[in-house]
Amino acid sequence: MRRWIAASAVMLVVPMVAGFGTTAGAQGAPVDPIDALKRRLVENRGVKMSMVRTVTEEQKDKDYVWTKAVAEFGKGKIVAVDMTHDSDRIKRVDPVRQIIFEGRQYIQNDYLPDGKSWFLNEDDEVRPELDAGWIKLADPAMLKAVLATTKVKRPAGVYDGTRTTLYQGTMTVGQLSKASQGFPFGLVVMLTEKEAKAKMSWRLWLGEDQLVRRAWGSWSQPFSKNGGVPVSFVVDARLTGWGAETDIAAPSADDVIDPSHWSMPETSVPLNPAAE
Repeated sequence: MRRWIAASAVMLVVPMVAGFGTTAGAQGAPVDPIDALKRRLVENRGVKMSMVRTVTEEQKDKDYVWTKAVAEFGKGKIVAVDMTHDSDRIKRVDPVRQIIFEGRQYIQNDYLPDGKSWFLNEDDEVRPELDAGWIKLADPAMLKAVLATTKVKRPAGVYDGTRTTLYQGTMTVGQLSKASQGFPFGLVVMLTEKEAKAKMSWRLWLGEDQLVRRAWGSWSQPFSKNGGVPVSFVVDARLTGWGAETDIAAPSADDVIDPSHWSMPETSVPLNPAAE
């Protein structure tokens, strides 16, 4: 059975690097972006994300993929994600929905048999994530690595009710992979020299509280997939409601099909955007 890799979708925050703005914390001490993120990664709190991914492939119309997600935090990380995906190119009756916990991925789409609402994929490599293309949103180590490549910093617009500062730069797949093992491809793999040198342009909008409110990324496919046909991607994600109460629960066992008795069609669930 194929591996089902959680798609995800998007934003981030960063570490203490010279030049980053600060905000007064509870004790009056400055708060850098990484501190701000860590303070939010507590039980039963989360954040909402909406993202548009544009896929451009030679001799084909552009495909737009919309993702909406709620992430739940705990123990300093994301512990659950509830997300839906819809696409221009793949025609569905309803959007694909996924509820993801560590090691478990519940999938709901048009291909399920009557009487069941969810398919369960159990795999030790499944992780709940929010990512904007190749960038994890709630991984302090990756956020630190990304912001360390900042080339431009300037005042920007208002998102989620807070005025933001825009950071932007470029980094390679190799740099991202070193920052977070097994990412951006979803699995622990050995990168070829060409893959490791592939670049992503990124932009992050941080609010006055140093939390990411918008994330943008652009890159081209570094793989030889699709017979070498050039494929490029652009993602644009918004984060809202940092710290909102969340309670993501697994579906009822009665609504979940036994995976040993049925296999889901391979085209039914979107892959990690970075791996497509």
